[in-house]
Amino acid sequence: MRKYMISGVNFIELPRDQEKRNFTNAVVEGLSQPQKILPCRLFYDAAGSHLFEQICKLPEYYLTRTEQKILEDNVSEMIDTVGQNLALVEFGSGSSIKTRLFINAALNCQKNLHYTSVDISSDFLRAASFSLLNEYGRLSITAIAAEYNDAIPILPHHEGPRLILFLGSNIGNFGTEEAVAFLGRIANQMNQEDRLLVGFDLLKYLGVIEAAYNDSAGVTAAFNKNVLVRINRELGGTFVIDDFEHAAPFVGTHSRIEMRLISRRHQTAYIAASERVFHFESDEFIHTENSHKYTIESFVGICRAAGLEMHAQWLDKNAWFAIALLQKTSLFRDSS
Repeated sequence: MRKYMISGVNFIELPRDQEKRNFTNAVVEGLSQPQKILPCRLFYDAAGSHLFEQICKLPEYYLTRTEQKILEDNVSEMIDTVGQNLALVEFGSGSSIKTRLFINAALNCQKNLHYTSVDISSDFLRAASFSLLNEYGRLSITAIAAEYNDAIPILPHHEGPRLILFLGSNIGNFGTEEAVAFLGRIANQMNQEDRLLVGFDLLKYLGVIEAAYNDSAGVTAAFNKNVLVRINRELGGTFVIDDFEHAAPFVGTHSRIEMRLISRRHQTAYIAASERVFHFESDEFIHTENSHKYTIESFVGICRAAGLEMHAQWLDKNAWFAIALLQKTSLFRDSS
């Protein structure tokens, strides 16, 4: 772990050699499985992060604008519910458009604000942090370039409540057991007065859901294939990008969209960093991402298993999306 201050931002990031080892290990382990997988966190190099920002603006991708509207209508209430002298922590802030709503609302109630941002892409994180610091003179920033689980134990402490943001339906990328484990790790690091705000996508008409991940402009397809572009560039891969096709079907038994890269023919790909060759049959696919869709009841069940309980919730007018404010359950609060 490396710590340094640059232009007023306190940066914490993994050493580059460790980052590459983690990347190589994740690729080799995933492609060695009977059902080949690549973890969705590998999407987010600088190019992938920018592609995802484009996805968020697509007409088919209702999630971002729906969550944004909920926040615009209710952010002051969310801040008031947490209390005075709070600090903000955010996992996966992206371009920080939603973050600004929270910063503005918090600074309307208190003199200064400390904001901790966690993102896997150090370049993207650096640019977003500088932009925020230039906008807000009463803001201080800690930027952690790391995977979420690595960042949880090193989140800054604060004399007052912390409002931890996990927005964008990112919780849906986890399987049920993974979601419980991830939220549980956050709960273990929360103080009694801390709150966790989670955005999650709700079950609805399947045509609306499937269109969001199969846009007509092909941006999601480019985002999905970018993981192979990254493997070629950073690990010396020989993937022929056009020999893989994007697909994102809804799998009802798991209540989720599954992002896939389907091999169009029998082929092989070599990865120099691991000196390994991987074989693909025609129509065999790499499973690259899940996007789970919930009912309120199913999400509450995940939270309870993680040691969290619902303090408040907000929905859009169509009940397509929900934002939950979570706190430790009584058992966890008593032991904190």
